[in-house]
Amino acid sequence: MKRGGPGCTLGGVKNNRHILLLLSVLRFGLGAFFLFTALAKVRHLDETADFLTRSAILPDFFSLPLACIGVAMELVVAVCLLLRFSYRGASVWGAVMSGVFLLLYMQAWARGLELSCNCLGDTHEIVNYPLDTGLRLLLLSAMVLLVWDARSHNAPRKVQHFDFSHADD
Repeated sequence: MKRGGPGCTLGGVKNNRHILLLLSVLRFGLGAFFLFTALAKVRHLDETADFLTRSAILPDFFSLPLACIGVAMELVVAVCLLLRFSYRGASVWGAVMSGVFLLLYMQAWARGLELSCNCLGDTHEIVNYPLDTGLRLLLLSAMVLLVWDARSHNAPRKVQHFDFSHADD
């Protein structure tokens, strides 16, 4: 594997087709995951708002608007990841959302709250916080990997320069 040449990224990943294929599969898989969960939450928006209410972090009247914003963000991240549109922004935003969900679960676990989740279209009570928290940590790790992948594909941007040297005073 060639290192240090033009077009080479950290550790020569850009030149390794297998790693690029795995990262593409991960990007597509996470995009599909976010799309599936967002659509499941749209059908049961009241349950998502109820989850936020039982988390007891914000006042109850924030739950429904926050649930709507969260579902909208999941849809945007899903579409952007699937279409590789604004990949860097979508991966960063997906990592932020995953981190927030992880913190929500960790604080609920630490406080001994009983929560249920409708994350995958099936509402279930969370009985194994270590497993649920670990799964969310795995999701966050995968999103951080996509952030790294998006940063390693720094395509040069076209910069338009305006010449005002001949402008009349």
